[in-house]
Amino acid sequence: MTVIRSEDRALWPGNDIRSRQSFPATGSTRMTDYAFGLLLIHNDDLVEPGEGFDMHQHADVEIVTWIVDGTLRHRDSSGAEMTLSAGQVEAITAGSGISHAETNNVGFTGREVLRVIQMWLPTDAAGLEPAHSTADLNAALDAGGLVTVVDGGGGDDTGGAPLRIHTSGARLSAARLAPGSSVETEPSNYQHIFVVKGEVELLGDVLSEGDAARLTDAGAVRITGREPAEVLVWEMDRSVRTEPRWR
Repeated sequence: MTVIRSEDRALWPGNDIRSRQSFPATGSTRMTDYAFGLLLIHNDDLVEPGEGFDMHQHADVEIVTWIVDGTLRHRDSSGAEMTLSAGQVEAITAGSGISHAETNNVGFTGREVLRVIQMWLPTDAAGLEPAHSTADLNAALDAGGLVTVVDGGGGDDTGGAPLRIHTSGARLSAARLAPGSSVETEPSNYQHIFVVKGEVELLGDVLSEGDAARLTDAGAVRITGREPAEVLVWEMDRSVRTEPRWR
């Protein structure tokens, strides 16, 4: 197991957006050079009131955004416009091309900072129909256990969870843990466990907010809360680095 501590992440220190990057993404021309399993990007972003990413385009990538704090305003080229808050998730299939804007819904005079975890994965096929879906996981998370958020092996693209992404062999789950409570991952070739909030213990190591654990060829891993905590868990069966299309 490799542990990446919060303070060891790459930092993009903008005035209005601070991006803490588990994989150094900003300025990288080959994201696969830093990929783990099927994860190309794993950014923990803090966005000041009224700020964010103006309309920009993506193609042939799967984008998953988990809302931690604050309210995200989403607009895209399909005409969709909505807001998302903590415990909600959006999945975007960029496909043949989609333009979108992601901003802090609080205006410049507000005080609430938006925090989101944005993750990118390779798509199985180029030129897919662009798609956008969302789900609210709060009730499921509060009920306990490890909750499947998005699934590359199926999922739902009509607004239910787990949401569908076009990356076979990848699954994202989330859990909210009370002190002393535990969840177990499934055995998988690649596991990426990220502590969104709080403090947890796994395999004898203590991980705090912003820390991540990366495991290869791992069996089931027990994650135990040491204080109230939230975790995001990717389970992946293959690596983008070994696939000819992405070399």
